[in-house]
Amino acid sequence: MTNIKLFEYAPTRSARPNWTLLEAGLPYESIGNGPAVFGNQELRNIHPLGKVPAAIIDGKPLFESAAICAAIADLVPEKQLIAKPGSWSRYIHEQWSFFVLTEMEAWLWPNLLNLFLLPEERRNPSNLEQNEAMFKRGAAALDNALADVDYLVDNKFSVTDIIASYTVNGARSLGYIDEFANLQRYLERMFAREHCSLDQS
Repeated sequence: MTNIKLFEYAPTRSARPNWTLLEAGLPYESIGNGPAVFGNQELRNIHPLGKVPAAIIDGKPLFESAAICAAIADLVPEKQLIAKPGSWSRYIHEQWSFFVLTEMEAWLWPNLLNLFLLPEERRNPSNLEQNEAMFKRGAAALDNALADVDYLVDNKFSVTDIIASYTVNGARSLGYIDEFANLQRYLERMFAREHCSLDQS
């Protein structure tokens, strides 16, 4: 049996591999799941910045949520949580995963930092409007892609949707998807899944 350790803290991107593990039905050891995890030396040995999520899968370290999700999904091909390696559908998975991370989350994250996460004295609100506009540019493209389908790859739920919906949900908390009806319906489908790990508050 595969041995999996996940260094996690619920409000962070570790929600992605947590959800993937639940969908995969794989047992794992949760390390941390609280602010104290950031002081864990084993985590710091895996992730060069000491961030979560990070994982150890059969003794092999891995960080970055999208990479961990793909590795987990490949362990259970019968669950069809990710397209087969080398298939065109796998490249579509990578296309949308990279798009969400670079064209949406890269603009959303600075605003979350400067509105909520950084201590007030370290916040820099000067680029909030520009970041929001750039995020919405990517969000509009994703909204359009979901106009006639429920899911991003082969119209079937997959790890791609776990990766994308985490970012979309983070934007929901700022009101950034209020104008995108398809993204709102997409999140409703994600929330309805039994193992959804997204914050629905």
